[in-house]
Amino acid sequence: MSAQLGCPAGLPREPENPQFGALVVARAWKYNGAAHWVVPGFYLGQDQYGHWIHQPAGSLIARPSTAHLAPCDALCLIPHEGQWVATLYNDPVEDFDVYIDLASSIGWQQMKRGAWEVNSIDLDLDVIRSHSRGTFLEDEDEFREHSHSMNYPSDLIEQVSAESLALLAQVEADREPFSHAHRELWLAKAREL
Repeated sequence: MSAQLGCPAGLPREPENPQFGALVVARAWKYNGAAHWVVPGFYLGQDQYGHWIHQPAGSLIARPSTAHLAPCDALCLIPHEGQWVATLYNDPVEDFDVYIDLASSIGWQQMKRGAWEVNSIDLDLDVIRSHSRGTFLEDEDEFREHSHSMNYPSDLIEQVSAESLALLAQVEADREPFSHAHRELWLAKAREL
């Protein structure tokens, strides 16, 4: 199946001058074109790592057949390069601290009234730092299964596998942009909203 049945094709990797506080809808798809997660947030700015989005507690997070309200504030990082999207949580009660979705076809499009949508194709593999379970790679079995059932290209499989291991090492070492010290800079900016 085509990777572009649902995810818009040919979107630019970088947005053109989003404004502080602009609505940003992060929309993930699966490789077969099926809709996946939709998470709203507000644009904070960018640094050398990528674009930062504040996803406030209480935001509606939805995908087909399920939805919930975000239990705590989070930051979403859309990197300038690389095949991933990261969510960094800001609540010691929330078990997740860092949740990185390996992804492809990351692209931005402007919507009405200054809002933005950032699309990506979720490729199953996740790098997670959890308060209860430490740092680990999740859904390797789903990645293998979907690699076959959805016909991921072999070069994409190799790139994503290598990138997941590099990200795992980076999160384990608590390096920027996944460290709490770096996160605090953007949480302070979120408080200005």
